[in-house]
Amino acid sequence: MTSSIGEMLSQNQHSLQQLQMQQQSARSLTSADCKNLQQSGIITSSGNINGNRVSVVSHGQTTIPYPTDNISIDVSQPRGSVSADPGVQGTPGVLEEGLSFSHLPPNNRQQQTNSLTSSNTHVSRNRVSLQRHRSNNQQDPRSPLVVLMPTNANPTEVLSQRFAAWRSIIRSLLVYLKETVSIQDELVRQHMRLQHAINFPFFTIDSQHQPSTVEDKNIQKFFLPLGHGSVQDLPTLFNQYHTQMVHAASRASKELSQDVIPRLEDMRSDLLVKIKEIQSLESDFRNSCGRELQETKIRFKAFQESLESSKYGSVKQDPFLAKIHLEKQIKKQLTEENFLHEAFNNLQSSGKELEKVVVMEIQNALTNYAKVLGQEAQLVFDVLISKLDTGFFNKDPVFEWESFVAKDSNFVDPDLPMRRIKEIVYKNQNDPFTYEIKSGILERRSKFLKSYSRGFYVLTPSFLHEFKSGDRKKDLIPVISLSLSDCTVAEHSKKGSSDFKFILHTKQNGIIHRGHNWVFRTDSYESMMDWFNNIKQLTSTSNPIEKARFVTEKLNLNGAPNKSILKHSTPQGEQVPRSSVDINDSILATPRTENEVQAFSETTGNTTLNNSTIEPINKASQFLTPKPPRKSGQYSLETNSKNNV
Repeated sequence: MTSSIGEMLSQNQHSLQQLQMQQQSARSLTSADCKNLQQSGIITSSGNINGNRVSVVSHGQTTIPYPTDNISIDVSQPRGSVSADPGVQGTPGVLEEGLSFSHLPPNNRQQQTNSLTSSNTHVSRNRVSLQRHRSNNQQDPRSPLVVLMPTNANPTEVLSQRFAAWRSIIRSLLVYLKETVSIQDELVRQHMRLQHAINFPFFTIDSQHQPSTVEDKNIQKFFLPLGHGSVQDLPTLFNQYHTQMVHAASRASKELSQDVIPRLEDMRSDLLVKIKEIQSLESDFRNSCGRELQETKIRFKAFQESLESSKYGSVKQDPFLAKIHLEKQIKKQLTEENFLHEAFNNLQSSGKELEKVVVMEIQNALTNYAKVLGQEAQLVFDVLISKLDTGFFNKDPVFEWESFVAKDSNFVDPDLPMRRIKEIVYKNQNDPFTYEIKSGILERRSKFLKSYSRGFYVLTPSFLHEFKSGDRKKDLIPVISLSLSDCTVAEHSKKGSSDFKFILHTKQNGIIHRGHNWVFRTDSYESMMDWFNNIKQLTSTSNPIEKARFVTEKLNLNGAPNKSILKHSTPQGEQVPRSSVDINDSILATPRTENEVQAFSETTGNTTLNNSTIEPINKASQFLTPKPPRKSGQYSLETNSKNNV
């Protein structure tokens, strides 16, 4: 196997050297040279390639192996791709040994020009205008309410039709070349026959022949129109050439029949395999972007309604929670969209590389064809080669592809970047009502028992939530949510008391919903006062402007960035605070007894507490049972003097 590959590479390199020398010889031909060549019947050229002296004789023809023998589209991967195995090193339009399409250097991708000229590639004005028009119509990539990818596109079918069109082009080219071989030794009458062999059913010839069927017209749209140096110019050039060559003859049938035609036939056969592989990638473009977008719109509407109700109406849902659900849905939507984006990028890059090889092979075939005809006379250069050299040969192998992708709505711009969550911007994203004021661990007294349950509490401008843990990524649904608009803080323990408790009184709302006193306990007086003052400030007013001002001043939203505050991020990366936690919160969060250590570990997952922080105090025995509620509905923390500590 290794020896056969080495022989193939050696043969490819030798054939490349022969082709390059013949091209140099073809450029230097003059009418006088043609006359001498007709008398001698042999063309000899020599040159130095890689330090070796090489002589090329027209009688000795060597077949160059087909450069796309090892192209493959890997359908076993999640997103199919096209790759190619070793080619001839240094051959223009042929991959170097050991390289795949994804590893081609940028210079090799862009410097695919005609071997008969060294002029630079020019981008057509129409293609630039199409790309500019397309960029102007792009949707805002920062909006979460749009999907930038075409969700109902069928690019595999369109791409299969495109490469089927290439097979038709190659078939037409093969018909033309085979007819050329059969009539090269004939006279004017045989050249007239060649004019009938120019059979491109969906292309225009001399602005006279137009596609007759709807299918041919659709295929014609795959390529640039006549006069732009595209593949559609070839039939016109061939027809003009044979009109001028009525009185000429050619003896190049041997090279055409043994080299050019077999390579094109192999390429055409391989294209059929590649088309089936492309069609097998259709499942990659089945997506649920539309369903995710609708879910995002629902979440966005709920978020906006929660903000309005929090500011001006009856509070039904906290904007803090609504925003968390919204951003989670946006992430899910972008994940599905990016999967689809990756599928488009993989398919388009693979198709681009496959078409690059096809165009390069056609260019090489036409280069050989033009070379052997250029040996006849200067007329060949004037009528055929010069026009090919300044037209189709001078184009980048992917210029047709770039124009095709730019104007076809089934494909996306390959330079379009994928979106990230931090770039998303939406209305009221950083509204003060969406932030948390304080969070930490509190103990809540049971309604009927004297025991306390430990939980993680989050205070927002509108609610006091109890969660099972402090993880807002996994734990999104609170156990209890108390609306601050229906609450007031009654009283708190005095400084020096053994327990640090405060009472949150919920107002009576109708006949069914009776008022209730919620007793909360902390581990320090400072932490208790912080909770008490924050809740008191938020429950003392129903004016949303005053609440927003309090939140802004409390969290320093208008101040300089602070690492301890900035947790929510804007799309530009400037983070905004989720909570304002002082040093006393660490006292609140630190368990004192063995039972508290176990409860704290189960809640927060922290199992690295030092035993020195545990104080074996029986909190249950020291907790004072409050008196029954007074007639005023308020609850007092004062007890009988004999029970005071």
